Amino acid sequence: MDPVMMRGFMTLTRIDEALSLFFSKVDIARRPGERIPIAQALDRVLAEDVIAAVDVPDFDRAAVDGYAVKAEDTYGASSANPLVLDVVGTVEIGTPSKAILGRQQAMWIATGAAIPDGADAVVMVEYSEKISEERVEIHSSLTPWENVSRRGEDVQKGEKILLKGASLQPQDLGILAALGYNEVEIVEKPHIAVLSTGNELVAAGDTVEKGRVIDSNRPILTAMVESLGGEAIDLGIARDDFEEIRSRIISGLERSDIVLVSGGTSVGKGDLAPEIIGGIGKPGIIVHGLSMRPGRPTALAAADGKPIVLLPGFPVAAMISFDAVVKPIILRMLGASVDQFWGRVVRARMLRRVPSSIGNRTFARVIVTRVGGGFVAEPLRTSGSGVISSMIRANGLIVIPENKEGFEEGEEVEVTLLRPI
Repeated sequence: MDPVMMRGFMTLTRIDEALSLFFSKVDIARRPGERIPIAQALDRVLAEDVIAAVDVPDFDRAAVDGYAVKAEDTYGASSANPLVLDVVGTVEIGTPSKAILGRQQAMWIATGAAIPDGADAVVMVEYSEKISEERVEIHSSLTPWENVSRRGEDVQKGEKILLKGASLQPQDLGILAALGYNEVEIVEKPHIAVLSTGNELVAAGDTVEKGRVIDSNRPILTAMVESLGGEAIDLGIARDDFEEIRSRIISGLERSDIVLVSGGTSVGKGDLAPEIIGGIGKPGIIVHGLSMRPGRPTALAAADGKPIVLLPGFPVAAMISFDAVVKPIILRMLGASVDQFWGRVVRARMLRRVPSSIGNRTFARVIVTRVGGGFVAEPLRTSGSGVISSMIRANGLIVIPENKEGFEEGEEVEVTLLRPI
């Protein structure tokens, strides 16, 4: 019998083709924007470009402690030939001087303080020697604007500083504050409903009888949703009962923008979800069965415009399928790019061969270590899609494309890090 037929699927669709087909049939609109305080905006997605309305800094300021001077008054100065200037005042941070600096004059100035009118350079304190309260020796010749942070040096007024679709990081919030923002326009969180199915499942904390399994998929998928800036809605655990699963999915469609169903998604006798989806709304199942390992039973569907994604019951397969097909849907709702939500990528040399089969995209877990100035990757020997501990032991993931039979020992590959090395 044909190997694909043995797995119960008449055909398998490549991930990219599946997503392309899905997006051609389901219009995923970006969520609307909302204004929130910047203190609450970490990891949220910008709904608009941020264009600087002011210069940062908005005044010329001292880059060092020393003396504000006219650069031309220091020409020729050196340790062997010091020049003497009159000290006419002090400039501290936050209290700019109202005096105008004249020829052959200097003012003591602190780092970050506003350069007084008439000055265009700062002599570092190391290149000066105080003679008295009124006089100072200058031991260095300066060029105009030396040791001065010019107005707009950091950000210039009118500059596009952050782009729509960016996930806001701590440094982004800092520049927003520097630009005078108290609030920022971000994309509303999409609501993602998460349902687990299976007679064998019990919730964490409940009594686990022999033959029952604690449901780990909901906490995993909930966390993955929230890590992307979505808000998860817990639909609980449904028994392998047609009406119970159907009612939970309908409830999820009423309360959310996307429904995720894990378990009962393949083509076996007890896999009810695909049949249920077909009767809830149009277009129903769009793609069922992806040419990926793990994650083959994944299905993309929709009911009256709302996406429904059927994920495998094994936790590792559910996680990898989420990254492969759910993440692009959520990020389209956010108007964000996939790249910025992907982990750090490093180049590593394979310590062993990792096999794959032509036509499948294989996601293999590896342990990455630093050797000398580079990295090596050791494939995990235990890598079943139900072995959740493999995602704990592994710190990286490699993707073997559909046109390769694997990666060879010694071959250099790209590894997406799951956690720091």
